[in-house]
Amino acid sequence: QKWRPFCLAFEGVVEDFNFGTLLRLDARGKYSEENTIFATRIQFLAIEIARNREGCNDEVHRRAREEGTAGRER
Repeated sequence: QKWRPFCLAFEGVVEDFNFGTLLRLDARGKYSEENTIFATRIQFLAIEIARNREGCNDEVHRRAREEGTAGRER
């Protein structure tokens, strides 16, 4: 109920704002059954934007960049 007014404010602004998506509970972890919940697209976007602003995804981004670099070196 707390999210509903926020979500509805994006109707017609964000495409598929109310579609379902998977959201990691802990930004440092990978997608897994224990670390994933179902959320609307606009909730996902709002939470991930906040996490990016707070630097919570920096470690995940660094690891992904290193994995991509390691794959190119082979």
